[in-house]
Amino acid sequence: MSFRRCCWRSEKFKNNYIKAKVQGWIEDVKELANIAEEEPQTAYCAYTKGLCHRWKYFQRTVPNITLLFQPLEDAIRDVLIPKIFGRQISDQEREMFSLPFSGMGIQNPVETSDSEFSASMAITTNLTDLILQRTTDLDQLNRSEMTGVKISLTGKRNEGFKERYDELVSKLSDTKVLELAKEKGSYSWLSALPLRRLGYVLNKESFRDAVRLRYNWNIPNIPRQCSCGIQNDNDHLLICKKGGYVHIRHDALVQAEGDIMREAGCKNVQIEQHLIPTKGDHLRARTEKGDQSRMDIAATGVFSPMERTFFDVRVTHPNAPSNRLIPLGKLYVKHETEKKIKYEDRINQIEKGSFCPLIFSTSGGVGSLCDNLHKRLASKIAIKRKESYGNVIRFIRTKLRFALLRTVLMCLRGIRGKQYDHEQPLAEVSFGLIPQSPFYEV
Repeated sequence: MSFRRCCWRSEKFKNNYIKAKVQGWIEDVKELANIAEEEPQTAYCAYTKGLCHRWKYFQRTVPNITLLFQPLEDAIRDVLIPKIFGRQISDQEREMFSLPFSGMGIQNPVETSDSEFSASMAITTNLTDLILQRTTDLDQLNRSEMTGVKISLTGKRNEGFKERYDELVSKLSDTKVLELAKEKGSYSWLSALPLRRLGYVLNKESFRDAVRLRYNWNIPNIPRQCSCGIQNDNDHLLICKKGGYVHIRHDALVQAEGDIMREAGCKNVQIEQHLIPTKGDHLRARTEKGDQSRMDIAATGVFSPMERTFFDVRVTHPNAPSNRLIPLGKLYVKHETEKKIKYEDRINQIEKGSFCPLIFSTSGGVGSLCDNLHKRLASKIAIKRKESYGNVIRFIRTKLRFALLRTVLMCLRGIRGKQYDHEQPLAEVSFGLIPQSPFYEV
């Protein structure tokens, strides 16, 4: 309380004290920028989960210090951000990065100072009154009122973010970039700690490539032309079937979904489950009737006991030529409907089970049926392991997001086409015919 009274009463002391603090934080930002050159993912997580909270206390307790944070913002924008993302950014991109979900969550301390102080004053009004009255009985603290104020302030803050988002979208020529970036689950790889045991670690090239894909920036150091003959760009790299990376991306999600179902206690989880052969005369038109038809995943007890449910996974690229003009909300419905037309009647009539298409986008979004499945599995795991539902659903989305992200990044840098080598392939070498060096006794 003595420090706070000094700040209120002495403007000179307050300014000098905060300036000294800001200078120390600037040095921390510069040190973190040095780390970011080689470890951008680690530096980003260190900033968003640690360093940026160091000045929140002072913003919440000291009034009228907004302008004192400008040197700190200059260091964040001109030093730290370019080191993390490997490029300079524009004013528009800085505004975009300051947003949550669709941005990178790197807020501008100049913009947050006044709002943090106002929120703190509103939340602690009742507590401050009790302190001034020298009351020691904390039972008089109206905690429900404080909770209500917090909820109200959170709503107002989210409305402010939405207004800034809408304003930013109105300035962009390609609004789909932010629409894809703010999808549920697409941001989870950025909010996860880089834990090697969970497979959440990315090297500097992969991390920066992932950010470039998120905002549709150009990918450096890739061939100008694909081996299939088409000029390379971000969209073609993610849909070209040369090299088998499209299938690898699909299979990685199938394996991850199967692992989650087993952890949820589902029985008889099988990958690449063949369907019962049928003539298919009584099935609907356009239903898949081949004898070699199979589902990506089949499991019992997902939605109800002893019910056999079949799942088929599809990963679609929202900016592919066939999807580009379709609104994002309708895109998932379109692909879900296509899968249902192809398989649902056969599953119901022949397998006597249920069918659920799982639609993913390369940006990390999922269809409504896929999202419902993840919520169901999260609920089962939470009950089984007595964990928080929120923690479990967050883990599921992060696990699947990294499974998708790693294979998407493989599409960018993976080798396509034949690799020519003048040496004889090792598999064709007869080791018994390799001449030995002569040995002569002296």
